[in-house]
Amino acid sequence: MRNEPLPARVLDAIRAEGLIVPGDDVTAALSGGADSVALLALLRELRAELGFTLRAAHFHHGIRGAEADRDEAFCRDLCAQWAIPLTVGRGDAPAYAAEHGMSLETAARTLRYDYLDRTAPGKLATAHTADDNAETLLLHLIRGTGPRGLGGIPPKRGKLIRPLLGFEKRELLDYLTQNGIPHVEDSTNEADDGLRNRVRHRVMPLLTAENPRFTAAVGRAMRLSRAEDAYLSRLAAEAAGACRLETGWSCAALLDLDPVLRRRVLLSLLEELGLESPAASNVADLEALLRSPKPSAALILPGGVRVCRSYNALLPHPTESRPELPTCALRVPGETVLPGQAGKITCFVTKSSDFSQKNVSTFLVKYDMISTRGWTVRARRPGDRLRRSGGTKAVKALMIDRKLPVSLRGRLPVLLWEDRLIGVFGLGMDPAFAASPGEDALLFQFEPPAL
Repeated sequence: MRNEPLPARVLDAIRAEGLIVPGDDVTAALSGGADSVALLALLRELRAELGFTLRAAHFHHGIRGAEADRDEAFCRDLCAQWAIPLTVGRGDAPAYAAEHGMSLETAARTLRYDYLDRTAPGKLATAHTADDNAETLLLHLIRGTGPRGLGGIPPKRGKLIRPLLGFEKRELLDYLTQNGIPHVEDSTNEADDGLRNRVRHRVMPLLTAENPRFTAAVGRAMRLSRAEDAYLSRLAAEAAGACRLETGWSCAALLDLDPVLRRRVLLSLLEELGLESPAASNVADLEALLRSPKPSAALILPGGVRVCRSYNALLPHPTESRPELPTCALRVPGETVLPGQAGKITCFVTKSSDFSQKNVSTFLVKYDMISTRGWTVRARRPGDRLRRSGGTKAVKALMIDRKLPVSLRGRLPVLLWEDRLIGVFGLGMDPAFAASPGEDALLFQFEPPAL
């Protein structure tokens, strides 16, 4: 380990990676924990030499009760003491997790990064360390990964920068102790109910016992992997260009590529076609399409992305354009076939506990709050807003959040009762109208058309 003070080494790392340049506006993500406090303190110490504007942002996830309130108060006090502008956001991670069918940890991370991304006017700095990077690599290996996953966490991606990625947590704790800088502890970090915590508490100590410089060794391996990944990506871009036709790509040219390079090229093609975070199975499906013995064949990928093969050409296939759903009165109770082959909606009276398949295509509405008259569906309109557990949000924004293709947004039925927007099938319903278990309810079930 070099003998220079930590701020000097962090300064060298920032300059080597080009993370911050004079004139930048940098927002530090501040949880109140040791790593984030060290990040803010180091950036505060270096901002004059680097010539950037510093601010901070804290997010309250709506979990951990009084402890989370304490964290927010600590961040407010620290930033006031250091004269650093602070913005604070709040969310309801448990409600978001339930609404979107995800783990609490994933929901909290999604809400946090969404807030931080919207809040940071320039670059966003997070306090990921070498320990975090080593844990991430182990998680990727446990879950299965390709070459990109072996690169771990990159030091920068878009507006996101990680100035402490080359430093171990113990170095940051020593820095805080030496400078008398306080921090708070998150009690959930000590629990073993999450995979990352189990890796941190059980696996990392065993590996560090075998090699006390394990995190540094893993860091070097990941830097090599990222460099090789970048090189392969450049080769893949050149190969994709050589395979390109006027309106698509040559199947024969793609199949002539080395298998390793072909997988890279197909990944890039899937991303170009609009598929976010393509999986290995998507690449395999696209390769099967290339090898199809039929002169014409088509493939429908997640998110409505379509691609077809026509003899020797692999072609992007636009989703068939269909008219938006017009206003349509519903039979309540009864079955309504929607015009334009937009599917059908079935409605009947039930007890909410009698129907366990609650999802974004099935709504259970309080029977005593409404009548069976005045029910309609239509396509979304500008200005439509849907009330959810975390507040109201534009329907268009919710559709963008769900990454719905533009071609489908005008086909999702918006459910209204006497012009009150109750819900949007595929997105969710207003919780104020949701029936509780055991209550009489009107059940609305949307069955979309088959592809």
